[in-house]
Amino acid sequence: MPLAWFVCSYKVRLDSSRIRYCAMDDFTTLIRADDGDWSETEVLGGFALVKVQALLPALQMIAATPGFQRLPKDRLDDSLSDLTQAQKTALRDRLEAMGYPLAEIRAALGNDLGAHTVRDVLRFATSRRLTPRYDAMTATIILDGPIQVCRTVESVDMAVT
Repeated sequence: MPLAWFVCSYKVRLDSSRIRYCAMDDFTTLIRADDGDWSETEVLGGFALVKVQALLPALQMIAATPGFQRLPKDRLDDSLSDLTQAQKTALRDRLEAMGYPLAEIRAALGNDLGAHTVRDVLRFATSRRLTPRYDAMTATIILDGPIQVCRTVESVDMAVT
């Protein structure tokens, strides 16, 4: 069954539970209908890195959903050397959108993401996150807490095979 990595956000159920959840959960029924699965880790900026195993139509539907970005490679050891410049720029832009400064990205990964693997980029993305909190006054999640360690990309990878 095909595999894919996605970046998506977290959502809050606005019912009385006010549960915060990974947006990929909206596709759990679709993914599991054909014995697929998914696993995630939260990263900086309130985003999740998600590995999904599902049939191609489900992966295509997820990728076409606003707020979901499918990474251009599917396996951690895949080299990024054959990505187009536009694809590499989109990856770098995504890291910046998460909240990583360009100088930090360049210090860790250099000027050319093509010199790295998916694992390298995802390890960088999972280097930290901020503890979220619920603000009852505005009914929003605010990401201003202490820095936390993310679940490793390797544990996410191993959870879905």
